[in-house]
Amino acid sequence: MSETSKRTGVQKPGAVLLNLVKHIFFHNGWLKLLAVLISVVLWAGLISQDATLTRDKTFTDVNVNVTGMETMKRNGYIVTSDLDQLLDNVSIVAAVPQQQYENAEAATYNVRMDLSRIAGTGQQELKLLSTNSSMYGRVVSTSPSSVLVNVEEYVVRQRIPVSVTVSGDLPEGWYMSTPTVDPPLVTVGGPKSVVETISRARAYLVPDDIEWKEGSILTSLAFELYNRSGEKVESDLLEVTSDSLIMDSVLIEANILPTRVFDVADLVEITGNVAKGYEINDVRISPESVTVAAREEVLAQMDEIPMDRTVSVKNLKETTVFQLKVSKPSEDAIISNDTVTVTVEIGPEE
Repeated sequence: MSETSKRTGVQKPGAVLLNLVKHIFFHNGWLKLLAVLISVVLWAGLISQDATLTRDKTFTDVNVNVTGMETMKRNGYIVTSDLDQLLDNVSIVAAVPQQQYENAEAATYNVRMDLSRIAGTGQQELKLLSTNSSMYGRVVSTSPSSVLVNVEEYVVRQRIPVSVTVSGDLPEGWYMSTPTVDPPLVTVGGPKSVVETISRARAYLVPDDIEWKEGSILTSLAFELYNRSGEKVESDLLEVTSDSLIMDSVLIEANILPTRVFDVADLVEITGNVAKGYEINDVRISPESVTVAAREEVLAQMDEIPMDRTVSVKNLKETTVFQLKVSKPSEDAIISNDTVTVTVEIGPEE
């Protein structure tokens, strides 16, 4: 301060302001600091309540919803690319309002790929779509923003026959009727290049999986598709239906009966004498035994198999073949052979 100012007691404006600031900070300073802190809190609160103020939030490994599948098929197309692999690493960045930043989730924005937009075969580019939200903001970027997929013509083949094959030998002492399959025909839809090769479906019945007891069995079996060369056709893109219902198995029904084996060779009786000057050189019987499948109560009453037994060789001069009829012991019984062939070899006496 100049000597003149000291004498007059008058201060310059700059010095007055400096002294005022010093007074504020050095007198009741804690009250001033509290006021500043309150101001900051109020400011932060106002910012969080302002919907127009947003922060970018990144979401990785986003689940992409694939829509329009049925519409695409009705339009005659099908995607043959592996969509799970193509959509395995999708990420988005969303501008989220400050107030909802912590609550925002990737599912909020419904990231999706619409297959109904496909309008041709070959390689097609499909964009990844998303939905904005008034509460959670909008998606500002998607990575990748689109994917390239391969598209084929979608076709349907009807009346594909289904058969059942018994895989393995039946246990000794049991008989099983030829299994019936329901449904006997199925419909297959999928990429034209695959569907056109399919000629039949087949289910395999494994004897070890069956409980062997008298009666009927009804079981469900998975089936496989085969081409005309007998090679199995496998594809996740194939859809098998019956009466518009998707199916992955068929019903198999069969009857099971116990069996007994009866020797017939000792039952055959040769009667009469061959012509003079001739003799019987050999007698051959085929088959030598007959297997009977019937209810246990029927088998228990059988001592031998009912059949024609007599073979007359009266006045025969040459080898002759006889057919002997074998009868069923009951109406529902099954016999392995309904005839027994007896060959009588006749020749001149030596």
